[in-house]
Amino acid sequence: EHVWKSAEILRDFKPGDDTLQLQLEDGTEMLYSLDTSSPQLPHLRNPDILVGENDLTALSYLHEPAVLHNLKVRFVESKIIYTYCGIILVAVNPYKQLHIYGDAVIHAYSGQNMGDMDPHIFAVAEEAYKQMARNNKNQSIIVSGESGAGKTVSARYAMRYFAMVSKSGSKTHVEDKVLASNPITEAIGNAKTTRNDNSSRFGKYTEISFDRRYQIIGANMRTYLLEKSRVVSQSESERNYHIFYQMCACADQPEFKSLRLCEADEFRYTSMGGETAIEGVDDRKDMEETRRTFSLLGLTKDFQADVFKVLAGILHLGNVEIRNVGSDRSSISSSDPHIAAFCDLLRVSPDGVTRWLCHRRFVMVAETVVKPVTSKRAVNARDALAKQIYAHLFDCVIQKINAALQVPGKQHSFIGVLDIYGFETFDINSFEQFCINYANEKLQQQFNLHVFKLEQEEYMKEDIPWTLIDFYDNQPVIDLIEAKMGILDLLDEECLFPQGTDQNWLQKLYNYLADNPLFEKPRMSNEAFIIQHFADKVEYQCWGFLEKNRDTLYEELIDTMRTSKFPLLANFFLEEEPGGVGSKGIKVRPARPGVKPTNKNLRTTVGEKFRSSLYLLMETLNATTPHYVRCIKPNEEKMPFEYDSKRVVQQLRACGVLETIHISAQSYPSRWTYIEFYSRYSILMSQQELVLTDKKQTCRTVLQRLIQDSNQYKFGRTKIFFRAGQVAYLEKLRLDRLRGACVTIQKHVRGWSHRRTFLRMREAAIILQQYVRGQRRIRKSVTAAALKQGWAAVVIQRYWRGHLTRQIFRMVRSSSIIIQAFTRGWIARKRYKKMVEVQKALILQKYARAWLARRRFQTLRRLVHNVQLSYRCQQLRKKLEDQGKENCGLLERLTSLAGAHAQGLDKLHSLEAQLGKSATEKASLEEREKKSKEDAAKTIAQLQQEKDGFIVQKQDLEKKLADTATEMKGKEEGNDGSDCSLFKPRKKKRWIAENNLDLQKEDHEKEVEILREENRRLKEERVRLQRQTEEGAQVNTDLQDQVIQLTKHVKVRSLVVQLTKHVKVRSLVVQLTKHVKVRSLVVQLTKHVKVRSLVVQLTKHVKVRVLERKQKEQKEVSDSQIEGLTFKVEHLQNENNQLQKLFQEKMSVNDSIGQEVTRLNQENMVIPELKQTVSELQRHKQELEEQLEEQTRGMTVEELEEVLRRQKNTETEAKTRFTQEASRLTAENMDFEEQLDMKDRLIRKLQNKIKSLQTSEKANQTPAPTIPKEYLGMLEYKREDEPKLIQYIILDLKPRGVVVNMIPNMAAQLLFMCVRHADYLNDGAKLKSLMNAIISGVKKVITDHQADFELLSFWLSNMYHMLNCLKQYSGEEEFMKQNSPRQKKNCLQNFDLSEHRQIFSDLAIRIYHQFISVMEKALMPMIVPGMLEHESLQGISSMKPTGFRKRSSSIYEDQEIYTISSLLQQLSLYHSTMSQHGMEEGLVRQAVKQTFFLVGAATLNNILLRKDMCSCRKGMQIRCNISYLEEWLKEKDLVQGTSAMETLKPLCQAAWLLQVNKTTDDDAKEIIEQCSELNTVQIVKILNSYTPIDDFEKRVAPSFVRKVQGLLQDREGGSSQLMLDTQYRFQVTFPFTPSSQALELLQLPSSLRLGFITRI
Repeated sequence: EHVWKSAEILRDFKPGDDTLQLQLEDGTEMLYSLDTSSPQLPHLRNPDILVGENDLTALSYLHEPAVLHNLKVRFVESKIIYTYCGIILVAVNPYKQLHIYGDAVIHAYSGQNMGDMDPHIFAVAEEAYKQMARNNKNQSIIVSGESGAGKTVSARYAMRYFAMVSKSGSKTHVEDKVLASNPITEAIGNAKTTRNDNSSRFGKYTEISFDRRYQIIGANMRTYLLEKSRVVSQSESERNYHIFYQMCACADQPEFKSLRLCEADEFRYTSMGGETAIEGVDDRKDMEETRRTFSLLGLTKDFQADVFKVLAGILHLGNVEIRNVGSDRSSISSSDPHIAAFCDLLRVSPDGVTRWLCHRRFVMVAETVVKPVTSKRAVNARDALAKQIYAHLFDCVIQKINAALQVPGKQHSFIGVLDIYGFETFDINSFEQFCINYANEKLQQQFNLHVFKLEQEEYMKEDIPWTLIDFYDNQPVIDLIEAKMGILDLLDEECLFPQGTDQNWLQKLYNYLADNPLFEKPRMSNEAFIIQHFADKVEYQCWGFLEKNRDTLYEELIDTMRTSKFPLLANFFLEEEPGGVGSKGIKVRPARPGVKPTNKNLRTTVGEKFRSSLYLLMETLNATTPHYVRCIKPNEEKMPFEYDSKRVVQQLRACGVLETIHISAQSYPSRWTYIEFYSRYSILMSQQELVLTDKKQTCRTVLQRLIQDSNQYKFGRTKIFFRAGQVAYLEKLRLDRLRGACVTIQKHVRGWSHRRTFLRMREAAIILQQYVRGQRRIRKSVTAAALKQGWAAVVIQRYWRGHLTRQIFRMVRSSSIIIQAFTRGWIARKRYKKMVEVQKALILQKYARAWLARRRFQTLRRLVHNVQLSYRCQQLRKKLEDQGKENCGLLERLTSLAGAHAQGLDKLHSLEAQLGKSATEKASLEEREKKSKEDAAKTIAQLQQEKDGFIVQKQDLEKKLADTATEMKGKEEGNDGSDCSLFKPRKKKRWIAENNLDLQKEDHEKEVEILREENRRLKEERVRLQRQTEEGAQVNTDLQDQVIQLTKHVKVRSLVVQLTKHVKVRSLVVQLTKHVKVRSLVVQLTKHVKVRSLVVQLTKHVKVRVLERKQKEQKEVSDSQIEGLTFKVEHLQNENNQLQKLFQEKMSVNDSIGQEVTRLNQENMVIPELKQTVSELQRHKQELEEQLEEQTRGMTVEELEEVLRRQKNTETEAKTRFTQEASRLTAENMDFEEQLDMKDRLIRKLQNKIKSLQTSEKANQTPAPTIPKEYLGMLEYKREDEPKLIQYIILDLKPRGVVVNMIPNMAAQLLFMCVRHADYLNDGAKLKSLMNAIISGVKKVITDHQADFELLSFWLSNMYHMLNCLKQYSGEEEFMKQNSPRQKKNCLQNFDLSEHRQIFSDLAIRIYHQFISVMEKALMPMIVPGMLEHESLQGISSMKPTGFRKRSSSIYEDQEIYTISSLLQQLSLYHSTMSQHGMEEGLVRQAVKQTFFLVGAATLNNILLRKDMCSCRKGMQIRCNISYLEEWLKEKDLVQGTSAMETLKPLCQAAWLLQVNKTTDDDAKEIIEQCSELNTVQIVKILNSYTPIDDFEKRVAPSFVRKVQGLLQDREGGSSQLMLDTQYRFQVTFPFTPSSQALELLQLPSSLRLGFITRI
């Protein structure tokens, strides 16, 4: 059961002993017998440190029990399924889904050297891919093993790896097609057997083609030896091919209705095994996947339908009943539904099929004879036809898949994946097992030669003398099978005879091969033969060999199939030209060439075909570099992680693993580099040897001293070669040295501990002795009087000391009270002052917020008025339309009253009388109007008197102003009050104008309604009223125009605000508001536009006030500042003079505006009377309508029509006039708007002229050297210079320039100053062009320099600063809170750039991700060597033997060595670059957090995939490296705010898990509590992979792992992924950070060649 058992020797062996006293692992003792003549001692076991190694060749003792035990420890205890054995990857089927095949695992193995990571199918695939790319040589991966060992899955994972790492950018998605071919081939080529539910019943070699860039461009598939017999017969508990059951499961679907399918157990070919379903498999769902992959490969629906027809025909053919007719005849019923279904589906002749299934034609010399056959032969013919059709269909589907996988493009190289059956031996072995074992013999021979070649290359590379190694050569077995007069030759010869039988062929084998030692005849059987294969002896039963080798199908049935009208079936049986397969260039030559048929009638046998295809396969494999994967089936019950040693050792012997061990063990199997040896065994070196600098020479000296026999080791160029057992001997010496050192340390520690305990006890005894002796002496010497005196002295001392203490306490208490009083008074005064300041600030804020609220309300009210105006105009139009409809209704009513014409005439006469009365009333109205005008004249006279009074009052106020100007103080409330008083008159006038306009509009509407309904006699009155209305509208328009002119030209508020900004006039206005009622003065100033005298007075008094206040408050200010203020005052005077000139030019216009306002006020008083008049006219209108109705009743039809015609003409004329009037008003309104725009442009032009004149005057004057030039923080450039601007500031700017480093983010600031100037000019086209040019330029730079870290850092910092500038100067309140007054003044005025802010934000995000990718690409090669492999703590860890895989040809000799210092230096370089470019601290912290996450994730992923890194010492090493990273964060002041250490928590917990005890229940609970960042899969993986480095450490018991796993089941949520996603990106944010940089102080560096730009 166990094959080999582990035991311990209880008594040393001595020569001559006949027994060994052993103790097994379970504690039982036993005696092992020995032959005293030639004692064969049991195999020695490897040291515990070597047990569980990744590579079996790293074991010191290489033999079968060591290999078996090592695989068991890895598979059962560590739950690891992959192990290296030299160049072989041994894969044990776990019968369980594992989390080791995700995309993250593929990325982790991609680019890694073989041996650096744990064994894996991905590591083999990566090695093949890397060697193909490096050596330009084709590669092969040979996957073999028993049925159920996992060959198909392993091959599928290898192809998935190639598809993932070699993604092509084409739209063909050939990688997906390559992977999609697997479900199809499994459906038509896999079946359920007793050993495997998805057993491949054919061999497959898939060539994956690559182009020169090593991207997949196609694939090609070759198949070998399909098991055709399974189509017609299956053993118990087995199934036919999956595709048949998938079709039967979908029989009820519309696509399969025509195939006449039913349940699988109703067909003979699918029910022979007894089981039609597989547990856990849904055939219906698998059919959907099969059809989906058919479509993905581009196979049409018609072809799929044809395939399903052929398959359905095979099922129906199997159900055809063949009955006996007599003893030598058979027949098929013509009414058999299955034969009819077969013929209908495949469109063949029913008569021909039924005839030639039951008959056979023989061609004689003179005639042709048709002879009936028995039912047995007919059934064989039916089954042969089914097998032949299925085989042709299988080949056709494979051809179609190959055609779909061919993509246009030239193949540069390829990697082949061979999924082929392993060595098989059953209770009954037939022709299929013979061919399979023959193929495995050829593969084993090729494998032996390859291993031998690699060993030879290794020895020659290391300059080790090469000696011939005796290894098993299976060429004799191959000759036995394929040589002349061999087994296959005799089988083909016997197949040529029509009467040949299996027994005759077997007798020939006995006769010709009896002398061959590899061929045997069974003792108890005459129907079998035995062959000694490389793996084991196999007994083959001869029955069926000839039939299976011939694979005959009657020619008559073939001709019948050729005549089918079904093209797919007819093509299956087309005649093929015979041709042999050559064998030129094959390195492993056959014993004899293949047999070629001499004529057409002699068809090639199955054995010959298989031999030819095997020659081609071997030729291909020999032309490539092979990589071997051996799949092992651990048990027959398919139990997860159950290990049957007997079954495993059989497969190890059969697959060549032990042969590899045998070849390696005969020479020098253990190989260590000098560095590894020095690191591991430096403890065995003496002090003199450690002093030597040449480590190679040190290793030589130590080995010569430790191992006396020089034949036990050899020194190579880079490695030391050991014979078997020598490493174990060195490990024993090392363990003895460590044990001796431990004993010495324990001796000294225990001695020190006992000495310390003794000294403490001795000291305590001495103290006790002192007290006892002192007590005795006191008792002898002390009397009662002495005791009383001593007690009295103590009492006196007590009272005296109390008195002194009380005095000191009182003094300290009084001092403390005084200090507290003064301190509390000072604190109270300070708090009171602060409360006063806060109260003042609150008052200031109250008035400021009130002023802002009023301003917002007034703006909103103006907008509402405008909306109301537009709405009323719309209502007017709507009313006109309604009136027109009403008129139409009136006409209809008048038509209905046409009969009453006579009475209408009378009513018309009475109507004329009423019109006469209305004329008299009109004259009275005119008299009333004259009276209202006289009243208005009186009102104007009164207003003129009030005006004169205000002028006198103004003069008095000016005098008071001159007296109190020197006593005023600046306060913030005054500005608000003055602004409100200045604005109220203007707002009042605007409100009056808007109300007047609304009233006039309403009057106009009512007038129009009246004019429509009046008749001709009221025409003159209507025309006059209409003219009056037009004049009123004209007056309103003029009034609005003049008010706008007044607002534009009389900029009193801007003047006052500018004065208050430069000379602090707020205090002056506040005092004016407090002491005098200046509101009326401001109103008069606004009404009459006589501001000149006030401005002059304010300027004079402000100059005096500013000079006095500056002298009092700033006595210590330097003379240069005083001169600067004086210059500002002079500048203000010049501006005031210019404004005074402008006011003089516009004085006449303002006077006319004042007069117009007065006139409008007078006219507005008449409006109520006009409204009353309109209402009276409406009443008259109603009365006239009533009279009109009465008159129309008595009118004739002709008269009524005449009246209606006149009425219609009148209404048409009124409507036309109204339309003309409305168009005229619209045109005039547009003219007024144009005039207003022209005047606005004129004002701006005049202002620009004033500024230019001032600039020219300043330029003409000789400026004082102490007065600086004042800039506005803008840069001006010409439109045609925009490409130069982008070229010099963006495209040509180098991040390492001196100017750029001295002024961080200078590029962003210069570009924003240009943006400000475009906004200042209100030039939208220029601004848009500039912004687009900036964005395009930056995109071009980062696209052209995708891997330049410095340039990406530079532009990331500048784009972030540009984004902040756009926010800071946007004018939005949330971004202006920290702006200086000058920065608030520099805000953008004309354009909203929020959309461009979003574009810049997206661009910054793109740069950030590219920037992070460049950092990750540079850091990735450093992380694993620096964090895991480098020993930052010297002596903590020691290297272990690495095995054959460290000698992988994919490893560079001159590969750079990285340490934790290299990683920290790279991080420091990144940080200094970002700081040098002025990157904002928050963005730097985000980048550092992302890089630390990468370091933690990559390190943890490698720990999870590297068993050699899971040790206690390695955990200490990792924790030390993490502390270095933490110190780096503290040094750079990045600990707070980055949460970078949070990203390293999973790594910290993994390091802690490696160091903590792992034995008790408390340890398990502590692991659950502490490892909160690790999921269940990761914790279990680390525990299973834990490997002790020394014998002092203990492995983790499987029971402890199960205990932890059980506790982890209660943990909710969490990921089940083994690997961390190193591609994960944290979301980047760009927090707003205002800049204190003053744009107006920025200088233009001359090195940037920006002479075409001007500072404004």
